[in-house]
This record gives sequence, C-alpha cells and structure tokens, in this order.
Amino acid sequence: MENQDFIFLTGLRISCIIGIFDWERRQKQDVVLDLRFPTNVRKASLNDHIDDAVDYKRIAKAAIAFVEKSRFELVETLAERLADYLLVNFQLPELFIRLSKPGAVRGSKDVGVEITRTRTTLANGLVYLSLGSNLEPSSHLKNALIAINRQFGLAGISHIYETSPVGGKKGQPFFWNMVVSVDTDEKPKEIRRWIGRLEKQEGRVRTLDRYRSRTLDVDILLWKNLIQKNRSYALPHPDIPTKAFVLFPLLEIAPNLVVPGTSQAVVELAHAFRNKQQSIRQLKNLPPSTFKTWPVTNF
Repeated sequence: MENQDFIFLTGLRISCIIGIFDWERRQKQDVVLDLRFPTNVRKASLNDHIDDAVDYKRIAKAAIAFVEKSRFELVETLAERLADYLLVNFQLPELFIRLSKPGAVRGSKDVGVEITRTRTTLANGLVYLSLGSNLEPSSHLKNALIAINRQFGLAGISHIYETSPVGGKKGQPFFWNMVVSVDTDEKPKEIRRWIGRLEKQEGRVRTLDRYRSRTLDVDILLWKNLIQKNRSYALPHPDIPTKAFVLFPLLEIAPNLVVPGTSQAVVELAHAFRNKQQSIRQLKNLPPSTFKTWPVTNF
C-alpha cells in the first residue's frame, strides 16, 4: 500500500469579524486555524531543494488574507468558503480544516468545526453586475433590483455601500453601490443593450463628463470566465482591482472567485488594496435580506 504524505500548518491565529451579535459585527475576534492536505514529499526529500517542495508559506499567507477580510456570521460558513478558495487556487486534491473560536462558549477552552473537502471542478458560471447611484439612490437601486430579477433572476446580492465619488466634483453626493450576480447565458452585448434601456428608464443622461452625478449606473464586471476587450468595454471589468465601490461589494458575495486572466482571487485583491482616498462603508440598515421585502419575485 502506497504511503500517504501530508503537509500541515497549525495554530494560525487570525483576527476577523465573525459572529451574530452586534458587538461581534463591530469588533474583531481571534480564530485559530489548522490546515492539512495530502502531497507527495518524495521528490523534495530526495533533491533537498525548495523548488520541489509545496509552497506552504504562500498557502498560509493566502489563508490569512482570506480570513482577515471575511465578515461571515458563522464559523461553519467561513470554514466552507476558505476550503473552496484554497482547493481551487492551489489545486489541492483534498483539504482538512480545523477552525476554532476560543472563548465562544463560557466554560469551554475552545469550540469550532473540523471539515474535510475534496476539490471538484468549480467553474465560475455566474455573471456579476455593479450597480451605483447618487441621485435618489434608494429608489433607483430598488427599481434596478426588481428589473434585474425579473429579467435574469438574482443569484446573489451584496449589502449597499456608501462610497465617495471617484474623480467627481466637490460637493457631489456620495454614491450607493452594490454588486449582484445572475445566472444567465445571455451574451454580454445583449446584456449591455438591456442595461442601457434600464438606465434610460431610470433617467440616466449620458454626457462626456463620465464623473457626473447619475440616477443609475450598471456595469458588467464579469461574464462567467470570459476574457474580452473591445472599444466599448472590457471583461473582466478593469475597475475590479482599483475601485473600492466595485471590489468590496464583490468581495462580500464572491470572495474566492478568481478573476479570469489573473491568478488572484477577489479576497487577495481586497487584501492588497491600499487606496485610502476612496472611502467606503457598509450600510448596516440595508442588508440583503431587506430587499426580500420589496415586490421582487423569485428571490
């Protein structure tokens, strides 16, 4: 019987937002992470050379970045999403995760979950749209969500984020931005035409000033795994790594999504984001569950 080799990392202590109580949504807490995955160490052991070994330092850094930027309520969800992310990004055949939250239960030294997952083919089959408005944003975003759901069906919805105008004039109202995902095979050209009609319906007036205030702005961020560029648009959208109003709502609903044409997942792009001039805050009083009270079918 062939021996099974493993790499393990234990005791990674990471601070993140985790929990269901109000104070847990504001204050970071420590979680402790253990990882173990199968590999063949024979080549590295025979050659005694780093190039033949698994880069577990890179895996650890990616795991830390993912957890630090996460905002899940449940440890179970965090463990599951982290497993998906590491399996896909590092082509691991199998992964064991032990994730604990010390002190979560009074009288207990530790509490957490242990899961083992194997890699499956996780193709990105969704289309992601960015929505923004700074003129009566509540009304226009509501209308846009209703229309998008009727046309395509909503697969995922982020919170609404209040963001500072990028490149706009002083005194311009702050924007409300969000990202949604839809499951459709309709081609980008047809979706863009439909978006144009929706924006016009909501009073959007296009001018040469691309930074002016607007009633509604909808962009295709990602169309499945498509990489495409022409004079009108590019996919993936070039704003994903550089604009907070795009990146952080996308992070909320697709943290482990690898941006086509790159080797980086959304969570890695968010971890590397350093532009402090772009202010952004999540509007806590408008969680995605709020939208389910609107007259939108098929949620």
